[in-house]
Amino acid sequence: MNCTEARVLLAIYRDLKEAEAQPSLQDEETRATLQELEQHLESCSGCRQTLADFTLVGTRLQRLPAIEPPPEMRERLMRALAAEHARFLKRGLPGTPPPPDFLKPYMQEQLKQETGRDPLATLSTAETGPLPVIQMPRRVRSRPHMPQLAALAVAATFLLALLTGGLTSVLLLAQHSSGSIPPPAAINHPTNVVMMRYATATIYHHVVSAAADGNAVYYSAFSDSSPAGWMLLRLDRQTQVSQPLLASAQSSPLIILGSSHNRLVWLQYDPPVAGISAAPVAKKSQHSSNPPRDGAIEGLRAWKLFYAVDDPQAGTGLPHPQLLLSGVFNPELAAGIVHTPVPGIWFLQNGLLVTALDQHGLSHLWLYSLQENGQISSRSELAAAPAGHIYTSPTATSDGSRIFWADEWLDNTGLLHSNIWTRQEVELTAPTPGRWLPHTQPQTWLFRADGTSFRPVVVGHTFFMLNTNDGLDGTSALATPTPAASPSPQPALQAAEPNLPLNPSVTPWANASIYPPSLDFLISGSLYMLSLEPTSDGTFSQLNTISHVSALQGGTTFVLWQDDNNAYGMFDVESNSFVQVGSVLNGAAFVAVNGNSAVWSEAATPAASRSSASTSPLAQLRMFSWPLTSTGSGRE
Repeated sequence: MNCTEARVLLAIYRDLKEAEAQPSLQDEETRATLQELEQHLESCSGCRQTLADFTLVGTRLQRLPAIEPPPEMRERLMRALAAEHARFLKRGLPGTPPPPDFLKPYMQEQLKQETGRDPLATLSTAETGPLPVIQMPRRVRSRPHMPQLAALAVAATFLLALLTGGLTSVLLLAQHSSGSIPPPAAINHPTNVVMMRYATATIYHHVVSAAADGNAVYYSAFSDSSPAGWMLLRLDRQTQVSQPLLASAQSSPLIILGSSHNRLVWLQYDPPVAGISAAPVAKKSQHSSNPPRDGAIEGLRAWKLFYAVDDPQAGTGLPHPQLLLSGVFNPELAAGIVHTPVPGIWFLQNGLLVTALDQHGLSHLWLYSLQENGQISSRSELAAAPAGHIYTSPTATSDGSRIFWADEWLDNTGLLHSNIWTRQEVELTAPTPGRWLPHTQPQTWLFRADGTSFRPVVVGHTFFMLNTNDGLDGTSALATPTPAASPSPQPALQAAEPNLPLNPSVTPWANASIYPPSLDFLISGSLYMLSLEPTSDGTFSQLNTISHVSALQGGTTFVLWQDDNNAYGMFDVESNSFVQVGSVLNGAAFVAVNGNSAVWSEAATPAASRSSASTSPLAQLRMFSWPLTSTGSGRE
């Protein structure tokens, strides 16, 4: 079964399943067709996405209220039929049938409204006895004579069409029976996104990380020199010209973590600390859930987290980096949960959330307040994790009134768990009778305590997360706020799965050979969403219905993920609908979602890294924006 045949059957997939459940409707042909369709769905991600779209549309249609026609609908319909029948009677054709009984009252009303009625129409609708039938002479219409050659041509054309359709059906049946149908991978799936290609001349052409921000694409890359020089660059999408953002090249890897309104955050790994040997890999993290790690990054590494405001209109002026945090990262203390001292950042409208590990391996959640010009005004600690727990995936609404983050840890068997905490502005009630000025106060409490909730993402006013336990539809997300300022570890309330589901073949958000993804990025689970609107009932609903997903990333209005077959899925929050990605992202070395765009780089080849007309190497980037905009330029 190919995709064309499968998508025709998907329209009646629900009927086939109902026939399978009822013995009276079962037959061998139905069972065989259903089995063949389900086998095709297991191997074809595009058809699974189509089934998910059909299911979503069907569910929404069932939720629509029943529409009852207005009482005056029948009267209007009868009057329209009477008017049409009156026009038919005026033609005076022989053998015209009289109006039906249910239409006669309306015909009388119609004829009374008309002036200059036709006598024949009046007689046919009059309340009289039977009238004699008057035989009118039938007019014999002269038909144009068709030449014999024209008649033969028409007959030959009709016969050729029949033969072509029959031969096509026979060939399709023979091809289906012989099993020579091309595989689904050979079919170009539809897509709703538009890929833009950018190629810019620079000696720093080995792209490692990137973030699209309006008309600019910020990326970090290194050169072919020995030792390699690292640089932060800004690509102008209009001119496709790259501008270095640092005064000189760096000798340490640079990783862009995010950007918003030309505010840029990046991580710099310095060379190993002098006099301190590389730490061995922690034995605790060597379990079946962890993928192989690059031994070259397992030593102690000094690091710095920088923040800068870039002004593309300033010409050649370079931004002034501000040091946010610094320290020494010990991979042994991270126990394989993360491979970075900064597991995540998130931009607010006037702030920046950062989760980071200190030199003792303790995890913290920081909030940086930003001024109107983008400069940092203050820093405050929102939460501190106990030893063995690591905060990841900070996320929030744009105003920062609702903040979420994940709390991850390993149990005694080396299995990864994760809860989700939240910090929200809660309106306080008057403690005693008397004057009371309504106001809010930030409170922190455990939002998800099942130990299987990973990677929270807030898009607009919708909360997303992955969960390794299925069956959370309708589960309430509301919990009693507690005044705890620093969350303490909480055990899982549900038994975790014996083997953690991972998808180690997903495409990372940065070059994995330089900056490996965290363990939760590989988690494969069900995708759930929750409305944060005041009118929400506070229950989760499952978004995907076909397979588990991994590598969840959130933009301004959409979320992007990969399923178990590494096919990409996308959901638009504003339209509450799926977006077809197709094969646009196939072959990407990394895919990074930032703002309203996704940017990626393909694996470079020696032939593609240099222009045929010039000796200057080229840095090549791909991206798409959502919703579709006309800003920027590039080659499709």
